[in-house]
Amino acid sequence: FRHPSHITQNGGCTTPTPESFQTHTLAHTHTQTHTSRKNIHMPTLQSGNSPNMPWFLGAPVSKAIATTVAVFFVVAEVTKSHHSFSLDMEKVLNEGHIHRILLCHLTFATLAEVVLGLGVLCPLMRRFEREMGSRKFGTFLFFTTVISTSWEILLSQVFHDELARYSGPYPQIGSLLMLYHIYTPRLHPQFFGLLGFDFSEKAITYGFALQMVFSGGLGTMLPAMCGMVAGYLYTVPMFPLSKIELPEFVYSICSSVGAGFVDRNPTISTTRRQHRAAGAGAGGNNNRQQLIGDMRYGGAGGGVPNIPRAPLNNAPPAAAQQFQPTPPSEEAIAQLTSMGFEREAVVRVLQQCDNNVEVAANRLLSGA
Repeated sequence: FRHPSHITQNGGCTTPTPESFQTHTLAHTHTQTHTSRKNIHMPTLQSGNSPNMPWFLGAPVSKAIATTVAVFFVVAEVTKSHHSFSLDMEKVLNEGHIHRILLCHLTFATLAEVVLGLGVLCPLMRRFEREMGSRKFGTFLFFTTVISTSWEILLSQVFHDELARYSGPYPQIGSLLMLYHIYTPRLHPQFFGLLGFDFSEKAITYGFALQMVFSGGLGTMLPAMCGMVAGYLYTVPMFPLSKIELPEFVYSICSSVGAGFVDRNPTISTTRRQHRAAGAGAGGNNNRQQLIGDMRYGGAGGGVPNIPRAPLNNAPPAAAQQFQPTPPSEEAIAQLTSMGFEREAVVRVLQQCDNNVEVAANRLLSGA
């Protein structure tokens, strides 16, 4: 899923009012003078311009992971049991503490790590879950975690004396950083300069992530590096990792358990309530019109037999009534799905906007 670095304006339907641009990252829009077309750069998808829009909308797995990290940190602080969450390979191999292999990924050891770690993890998880879908994203995290943890256990025997104990989802940080490096384009190559070198806006994410990776020495570097390699292998076409799925009952259990983490779009819910209210209000009129039609042309309870009526001359042909919009191109769909929108919503809005990518992005961002 290669991500385009910009969205190109095409011809299409009427452009909506500018209000939908004001509170989104379209503030970074700039006009390129060397070309006749306007390119709109959107660094990172935000949660929408509505103040009531849930931040984790479309990313229930990310929300569940962030909540788990925070809750288990509080539990470890209250019970003074941070040592039970660390990956101590001596106790795993010699005392049979197999549970440490799982618990070490659940939370960080210090409050500073929790704040900085969630600050790095949450935007990355939310972005790629929206692009990949919750099912695919959960599968990605599962396989990269298993692979990186297996390698870490093997490498711990090599670096036995230097490897300190750690706790935290560092393999997940490494695998998501690899996706970020491969699939996130540099929108502003000269975002800022330092000591004569130019850096893009991606350097900010790299800076915070590397601070986390190097914070605990080899005990945090090793799992993060293993996660990076596992994330890279997941993206290589020659390896079948991206095509492997878990058993269906696993997804069913996760869907049932994680149903409470699914956020609803308030804009869509409000629109549906308005449609239902409008339909209920018009129901009486529709019923009366149906009763009059039955009595006039012989329907249920009508005494006059049904008389076939010829179509009016100005009636539109059947082909016009069943007009199907032109399907959008895969390039236009890829541009919008790379921003984090679901494919079904992208196709629907593109058809409504006559395949105008800029207008479709505008409507999607406004919660249409």
